[in-house]
Amino acid sequence: MSKSYSEKLSRRTVMMAVVPLAILFAGKAALTALGVDDGGWFVVGLILCGFSAFLILGAHYWKLLDDMQRQGQAVSGYWGGMAGLGVTACIMAAAGLSHSQFALGVATLAVFQLVCSTLIYAFWSLKGRGFSFRSGE
Repeated sequence: MSKSYSEKLSRRTVMMAVVPLAILFAGKAALTALGVDDGGWFVVGLILCGFSAFLILGAHYWKLLDDMQRQGQAVSGYWGGMAGLGVTACIMAAAGLSHSQFALGVATLAVFQLVCSTLIYAFWSLKGRGFSFRSGE
């Protein structure tokens, strides 16, 4: 029996979230079972692998979306990220965390979001003006 587009997209979305998390938890369980403690560097590697998997699967997921769905994802990502930073800033101000490691992490995240967003927007804008990094486009 053929599945509808919506059912296929829902299945892919669930798999996109479950598979990298399963890999991360399996790696953590294997480390615990082996008794390996290397100061957290292996865990950082697992986290980076997980983020890479999310990025790769996310790019595949993005290609499956139509223009309206892409617009919705972009708007929710932008406004959701901005709202999240705003709420985090309010929590930091209310809890007096302005000179903590948490504040340093949030500031680093905000700077990286700004830099990456600016770079991606610049590439998108150049491509819209006829510049491309691939031949034949």
